[in-house]
Amino acid sequence: MASVTLAKGAPAADGSINGKIFAFLQKLQNDDTTPGLHIEPIKNSEDSRVRTGRVDLQFRAVLFKVVVGGEPHYLYMGTWNHDDAIKVAQTSTFTLNPVTGISELVRTAPEPRGGNQPAVVLQEPKEVPSPVWTSGLAQAGYTAEYLLEELGIPESTGSAAIGAASVESFEAVVTDETVPEWQGLALIDLEAGKPLVAVKENLGIGTYVDDPHKSEDEKLLEGLSHPAAKLEFTYAAGSEELQYVIDNESFQDWLVFLHPAQEQYAVKDRSGAFRLSGGAGTGKTVVAIHRARHLADEYPDSRILLTTFTKTLAENLAQNLGRLDPGLKQSDKVDDASVTVAGIDSVAAQVWSKAGDVEQKAALERVLGVSEAETKNRSGGAEWDEALAQVDHKLEPSLANGSFLGQEYLSIVLANAVTDRDGYLTVSRAGRGTPLNRMKRVEVWKVIEAYRRICRSKGAVSYPELAALAAAALDVSAVRPFDHVIVDEAQDFHAGHWLLLRALVAPGANDLFIAEDSHQRIYGQKVPLSRFGIQIVGRSRRLTLNYRTTAQNLAFAVGLLSGVPFTDLEDEEEKSSDYSSARSGPKPRLEAEPSLSAELDSTAEWIRAWTGEDGLAPENIGILARAGKQVDLLVSGLLDRGITAQKVVSDKEIHPGDPVVMTMHRAKGMEFAKVILFGVGEDNMPMQWALRNLGESEKADALLQERSLLYVAATRARDELVVSWSGKPSELLQLKG
Repeated sequence: MASVTLAKGAPAADGSINGKIFAFLQKLQNDDTTPGLHIEPIKNSEDSRVRTGRVDLQFRAVLFKVVVGGEPHYLYMGTWNHDDAIKVAQTSTFTLNPVTGISELVRTAPEPRGGNQPAVVLQEPKEVPSPVWTSGLAQAGYTAEYLLEELGIPESTGSAAIGAASVESFEAVVTDETVPEWQGLALIDLEAGKPLVAVKENLGIGTYVDDPHKSEDEKLLEGLSHPAAKLEFTYAAGSEELQYVIDNESFQDWLVFLHPAQEQYAVKDRSGAFRLSGGAGTGKTVVAIHRARHLADEYPDSRILLTTFTKTLAENLAQNLGRLDPGLKQSDKVDDASVTVAGIDSVAAQVWSKAGDVEQKAALERVLGVSEAETKNRSGGAEWDEALAQVDHKLEPSLANGSFLGQEYLSIVLANAVTDRDGYLTVSRAGRGTPLNRMKRVEVWKVIEAYRRICRSKGAVSYPELAALAAAALDVSAVRPFDHVIVDEAQDFHAGHWLLLRALVAPGANDLFIAEDSHQRIYGQKVPLSRFGIQIVGRSRRLTLNYRTTAQNLAFAVGLLSGVPFTDLEDEEEKSSDYSSARSGPKPRLEAEPSLSAELDSTAEWIRAWTGEDGLAPENIGILARAGKQVDLLVSGLLDRGITAQKVVSDKEIHPGDPVVMTMHRAKGMEFAKVILFGVGEDNMPMQWALRNLGESEKADALLQERSLLYVAATRARDELVVSWSGKPSELLQLKG
């Protein structure tokens, strides 16, 4: 048996041979002496460890062989056409960084075209920006010699980064394929002003002491396990993990990958609740998945819940957790497996259905002020309109609307278990932007009473009410179904959800792990967690490095948030300016079209260009719109232009062969190589009708959610982003002139 580690970029560009690559590596794992593999050393190579192996008559794999304790271990670099593979093998070395002890693949020449990835030629811009850009490395006084001494970064790389005369030239240095990933990330952080000690800590770099008693192969194998080495290498433990890595084109898709700065949050024990924040693409969800697997491994008898805002996102979590650890028993049912993966509303429904009569009766009294009520049906916003129509109230339009009343009911009444008028008149409304005097509170309560009466007549409760009822039932019984709860997309959870989450697990070690991004809050309003007995002050950290989006797309998305204050779950300012990306690409295209027809023409042209000249699989293109009616228009409009597109409501519906059309809300949690944001005009974003009759505070919240939605949509793009509209552009784009 031989063990195999795979290098970043290992999957071949030609997906048709992935099956052959998998078969080759599987045979290599089973027996590297199999004659058909043709594992051969290379003449005139710079590294005696390099080998090539036959994938088929046309393609050869490039490998490095180390032997420790008599057992072979192979590092798989990639697969190329025969002649190209020989050139790659001759000009590549597998070596140990003498300063950090990190194993590195050093490519002394760019990979040839036709290899793992198309060769990218990064050129200086024809015109140097004015004023001349100065690297933060130079401003901080770093020298190439110092970077070599402290981090083992070659002087040629350090000099180029320090002397870069533009953002583009600096990006060319840190993203060059001959520069190890961890070195590029270290330079990015140092250029942004992060202290060297913090950079080392994030990468897991300590003081490396060479052990003269160990062989070079032993050191290389140990260096592969260094936290920073995991940025570029992953160990394939078995066939299923190997298959997953081979089938995914992008290293960023490997769920076996964790940045060293992320890994500590996935595995470190906490004395209580912990919050991990970060912008889109910074890896919060990956950390949450690894956290669930770690807790299951570390505490095999514990009960773990991995939950999120919607059913679809929960399905994604379950699927990805299964890919990470196929042997881990999981279920979407409470009490059915060691790890429950389910949407929070599903958890609420299950907890409530399992509650006994005594607990349900007591919960109804606590939450709704009644001893009996039917709860099988779900109420929505229509009941607020009915209540307003039934009650003779004296509320002005800014208060007499479902948006204000629904949020008031959720954030104040349900959150504080208010069941009568006196309770509402005295409860604190801290955090609600619109002030209410006593007289207005009396009028609001009239409508709330009518709302509750209408819902009872229909035998219905809302989803927030159900969550609050489930929490109260657990509190009455003092039963806590879980030992550990992990929450993803926490910024969209409302007061009812937080009541339930606090009730699901007893306060204590590793009780609540909360992943959130305040910039992506597209549902509901911010709710300070301390109100629900969840203390995260002093136990919060933030991820700032984006792994999904190019620096150009990230700059555009972050620009959408500029000048607008965002606060986190404890009302602290959440900055977007600190986010950075290690990837580079074209600048987003902003396209103003004279008509809707012209906008559809442009969209069709982009799809043809990407799938034609670029050779991109159509399903890797996402066309996102604000509303469902725009999605329908897109599908029919593209069909008229000879392009069949798939309207997607669920991830499970996505099939190969057609570009994907969906709403911006639906795209949350997804990513595409290329993205078109369609119809970002003044009438569609924000939707003007949704802002009518709102008070200033509620209108500001609604606009903030729309801005966050556009940010979410823009960050779905990995490589290229196009934003289009007909007529006047949306005010949210903040275009000048």
